[in-house]
This record gives sequence, structure tokens and C-alpha cells, in this order.
Amino acid sequence: MDFMVMTMRKKTFALVFVAGLYLLSGAAHGSEAVTLRHYGLDYPQGVPGDYVYRTPRVFTAEKPENRFSWLWLTGGSKEVMPAETGTQLRLRVRELAAQLLAGSKEPVAGDLRVTVATFVNLDQIYETSALGRYLAEQMLHELQRRGVDVVDVRMMPAMQISKGHGEYALSRDMSELSYVHQADAVVAGTYSVAAGQIFVQARLLENGTGLLLASSSLDFKMDGLVEAMLKDSGQPLPTPIQQVVIEAFPAAKEVVERRRNEK
Repeated sequence: MDFMVMTMRKKTFALVFVAGLYLLSGAAHGSEAVTLRHYGLDYPQGVPGDYVYRTPRVFTAEKPENRFSWLWLTGGSKEVMPAETGTQLRLRVRELAAQLLAGSKEPVAGDLRVTVATFVNLDQIYETSALGRYLAEQMLHELQRRGVDVVDVRMMPAMQISKGHGEYALSRDMSELSYVHQADAVVAGTYSVAAGQIFVQARLLENGTGLLLASSSLDFKMDGLVEAMLKDSGQPLPTPIQQVVIEAFPAAKEVVERRRNEK
């Protein structure tokens, strides 16, 4: 008797389960978001209209731009930053460089050798981030494309070759770098964040004297890209500080002094 009751319960449960699946299937057919009759696979070739491939990699043919994402399964959402966001940041650095050269008291392009330092947090002068490193990297590029002689102090005296990895010309390891470079000025920059805005300043300083030759500044609204680049902010480890001497380039220095005397 108990065996018959148990068997009937199992059959009842199975019928209820199948009925539930049927109802869910009918609801899916009636939904605007899911139309089983028009499913397609994320492959170039099409599939029969009545075929359903039961996997999360399925998307509807009406919306071929859709692609699989685990966020569909978790119910989450992810903000996708447009490609223009990076372009806007690059153009802002271009404007910063243009201001710097236009406001210089002395001609820079062709006359001065310049180095570029990493941009740092204005409130914590030894703190920087991916944003600070990018600003310096892009500033180096923008100055060079405007005819400025730029010295990259990260260049090693000799290239290093690592089997299976690549060839390296840049380093931040002081044991691998030259301790003396010849340049007439350095671009030093800072940034600060407040109330959803970021403020960036750059200055061209004469080596040896610290004389301010030119300055520029920008402020713009924080976006997702800048916010992400600021997340890895940090300061150097408390290790002994080593110095790289930036000496004035003799030829360019004579040109600057001669022009000053002529005035």
C-alpha cells in the first residue's frame, strides 16, 4: 500500500513538473524579450526557425548585436565606456601641451632639451597612479610631435633581451639606468580631484634654477575611465631614494643665455 502511494506521489510530482515547464515555455513564447521561434546561434550561419539550442550562448535574430555575457545569468549590468572616452583624455593632454609651449617665455622646440616627470597627486606629492603615468607618457608624445627634443630618462644604456619574453629598452630599476642625463628643463605635473572634477596642472621648469618657463592647466568632469585609472594610486615603498642628475645641455644652454643677453 505504501509503495503504491509513493508511486502515485512520484507520478503526480512528475506531471506537475512537466506542466510547470509547459507554462514557462508558453510564457517565454509570449514574452517580447524571448521569442523561441526566432532564436539563432552566435555563428555566421543561420539555423532553422523552429530549432532551439539550449545554452546561454543563444541570442535572438532580431538583435544580432547581442552577445553572451555571464551578467545575463546573474542579473547584473556592466557599464561599457565608449571608445571616445580615451580619445577625449588624449586630446586634453594635447591641449595641455599646446598651452605649455604657447606660454613659454623662451622658444622650446629646437632650442631646449626637455624631460617629463610623472604627474603626481597635488595633496600627496609622492603619490601617483595610472592616470599620472599616462599623462606623462602622452605629454612626452605631444611635445615630441611639436618638434621638442625630449629625453626619456627610463632608457637603459643597453637593451635587455629575455628569452621567451622580449626585448626591453625602458626600465624603472635604478641599477639598470644611467644616473646622469643632459636636459635643460623638465615638465612636472600635478592633478587633484574634488566634487567630481579633476584639475590638471603642468609646468616647464628650468633645470638647476627651478625657474618657471611656462605653465598650463585644465579641469574637466570625472568619467569612468579617469576614475578607473585613479584606483591604483600609491606611493613608493620606503626604500632609500636614488637620484638621477639632470644636467643642462651645453649647446642649448648657450643659445638661451645668448638670447637673454640680447634682450
